[in-house]
Amino acid sequence: MRLLYLGRGCPSFSLVRYLLIRIEPPTNFSYAGDLSPRNALHDPRQDNYGISELEVDLRECKRIEPTAVLWVTVYLMLARLKGTACRVQVPESVDVATYLKSTGLYAVLEEAGVEIDDETAPSQSNSEIVLPIVRFQDPVDVVTIANDTLSRLVETGLGSASVRPLVSDVFSESALNAVQHAESPIHAYGLIQFRESSHGNSFLCVVSDGGIGIRRSLQRNPMLISLASDDPTALELASQERITGVPNRTRGLGLSWISEEMRKPGRQMMLHSGLGKLRISDGTSEPARHTTLFPGTLLFASIPT
Repeated sequence: MRLLYLGRGCPSFSLVRYLLIRIEPPTNFSYAGDLSPRNALHDPRQDNYGISELEVDLRECKRIEPTAVLWVTVYLMLARLKGTACRVQVPESVDVATYLKSTGLYAVLEEAGVEIDDETAPSQSNSEIVLPIVRFQDPVDVVTIANDTLSRLVETGLGSASVRPLVSDVFSESALNAVQHAESPIHAYGLIQFRESSHGNSFLCVVSDGGIGIRRSLQRNPMLISLASDDPTALELASQERITGVPNRTRGLGLSWISEEMRKPGRQMMLHSGLGKLRISDGTSEPARHTTLFPGTLLFASIPT
């Protein structure tokens, strides 16, 4: 068996067909950009993916953010679609393993045939999980989930009355973008979490897909083929009003609206698509830059309660 290790201190390797790949994220796993750039060589969306077995080793993780949870979801779901045998080594930290179980990660992956040893993670409810990982494939799904989420927020009393509709709207706009533009063979996934912190409470909303990515989506518009030359540039364009892969002047408001909302004080947004990442925080926008591959698109929004 040929083993390719993609953890800390990765050895060099040549591009040959590997039977087994092991990916070991860092101790504090925030998002796909924390992984070794070598992962960009193995895109599970590609026809030549050619990996027989894949193991994601989370045993050393002491903290895993919702954005990382959806990377695990999307990457493994795409790999399973290629017929790859997938396995997850759960965190040795009982708290982290229990958190992952409460997000619904284990259930979603096991349903797809991913092998998971979660005996160390007790089943218990987590009041911070507003919306466990959910899959959606069309606008009807999105509207139903967004309305149910708003009802849950009202019932639980989480957040202020003015913030609850915003959380639902950010989710729905992000999710609609995914189902309308991503062309994702695994559809799209969402997760909403309420986080208590000494710096203030907030809602964390994440939506992701395993589709063609923002750059290729924009290039469907003939006017944007030359402008969306790479992933970071495409992210900058996509955050502008009425920029869309559909040559229709009435489209393209969703992502630009989210970007403007997340520029308000205390809010944050990260957009990660392909090899590009764009971050907005407290009214300022960092220039989009290259990063490690996300095989599709992920949008993260943090909204103070």
